[in-house]
Amino acid sequence: MASSLRPLALLGAFVVGYLFPQGAALAWAIPWFVRFMLFAVFLKLEFPKLRLRRSHFAILALNLGLAVGGCELFRLFGAETFALAAFFTAVAPTATAAPAVGSFLKRDVEYIVAGLLLTTFAFAVALPTLLPWVLGKPVSGAFLDVASNVVSVVVAPILVARIVRAIYPASRGWSARLKNVTFGAWVAMVTIIAAKATAFIADPANGVRPTILLEIGALSLVVCALNFGLGYLVGERDFRSEASQTLGQKNTGAAIYFAALYADPIVALGPTLYVLWHNLCNAIQLQTLALKERKAKRVADDEAASTKPQKQTQLNR
Repeated sequence: MASSLRPLALLGAFVVGYLFPQGAALAWAIPWFVRFMLFAVFLKLEFPKLRLRRSHFAILALNLGLAVGGCELFRLFGAETFALAAFFTAVAPTATAAPAVGSFLKRDVEYIVAGLLLTTFAFAVALPTLLPWVLGKPVSGAFLDVASNVVSVVVAPILVARIVRAIYPASRGWSARLKNVTFGAWVAMVTIIAAKATAFIADPANGVRPTILLEIGALSLVVCALNFGLGYLVGERDFRSEASQTLGQKNTGAAIYFAALYADPIVALGPTLYVLWHNLCNAIQLQTLALKERKAKRVADDEAASTKPQKQTQLNR
């Protein structure tokens, strides 16, 4: 798919999801889309190149610090619902789709994968520890819930990809050939998530009043802006965009699941609406990249055209 069409496809996914909330019935397919995207990315990865950098630990500190700090800030004003929404929105680890999106944006995928593995592992360890403090009550089974999700959605595709690579080394080239299919899976996943969010908001049983929807939407937008902005600032010179992507693009599926399970559906709106913001940011990034590529192509074409008369003159002489 042409890079210039990708932002339109992503924006179209939100429109289709909004117009057809019935698509929420396909929510079961989301983990499978994520597994496929990760499988395609891990096929081409050279694991010896993966290494944790100083900025990865800065990203991890921000990931947990913004969650705890945001929660405490709202509690100072007695806004418990917003405190929980801020926590569950900010605490989510790097999205499992982030490496695939990073490849579309022509970023260093190994950097993003290292951040994904670090933040996901930390999430699995930290969330069961933090939940009793956040909720003010003991929580049983949280560790097993988080761990099973991590193994199923992240670890399993890694293992399958490595086994396929070992059996058929040429499979590392499949990633490039599957790039458009992988992007299609991302668009389909965003469509279903948008449909699911629309269905949830429209359901009277969930009691979502318009004002709280706007307020939590604004909260999640601020968290998104902080994540992408602070990620860029803490990234090392050659990895600023990758650090921004690693902190900004979040595994909202996990956050929505645990927010709905241990808090309430209103709190789950925080990470649900974050889906809109971080994918809109990705759409803007894709559009910016497409514009840069078109400009670079025009410059190259102009330079090539300007050298032709000179070469022709030299030949005539």
